[in-house]
Amino acid sequence: MLPTSPRSHETAAGPHPPGLTIIELTIAVSILGILAAIAIPQLVGGIQRSGVDGAARRLAEDIRLAQSSAITRGLQARVLAFDATGAAPYPGSTAVSEATKANSYRLEVRTGATAAWPPLSDTPASNANVLTAWQDLAAQYRGVAVTTGNTLVFNSQGFLANSAVSLSIGLQGSGGTKTVATSVIGKATIQ
Repeated sequence: MLPTSPRSHETAAGPHPPGLTIIELTIAVSILGILAAIAIPQLVGGIQRSGVDGAARRLAEDIRLAQSSAITRGLQARVLAFDATGAAPYPGSTAVSEATKANSYRLEVRTGATAAWPPLSDTPASNANVLTAWQDLAAQYRGVAVTTGNTLVFNSQGFLANSAVSLSIGLQGSGGTKTVATSVIGKATIQ
């Protein structure tokens, strides 16, 4: 007679050692393989999208910071964003070009509408009108490039001072493209 204890490893064929059979192990490995084949491409795509999404969110937040700085300080503030070639169009003025600043942007203020903007080589430590260091999106968000650079100037009321239409900064990465558009009233949105 066979024991009826649930802990017994004996069967009608004799004792059965604890553990998995080769069939059970093969089924488990097959199921894990199928799940991995489904999950890994989704995970990689999500990581790639997060690079462009993260860069767009960071840029939009810094645009809002520039607008807020213009309002609270009662000065003009600008976001100077260079594209992948180092060009930054400047609506209402002369475009700025600097190849070493490709895919980068920074925030800065000036004391009056006719005052000079800080030199590109200045840092927050060397010039109080430079609000942030250069933010290199290609380095901080691997694979992200600025496809459309721009210069956004906010007046002391927080409105765009250098354009009567919305201005955009385009971003592209392996996860897709995003545009950070800033309306005339200074609202930055991600599209």
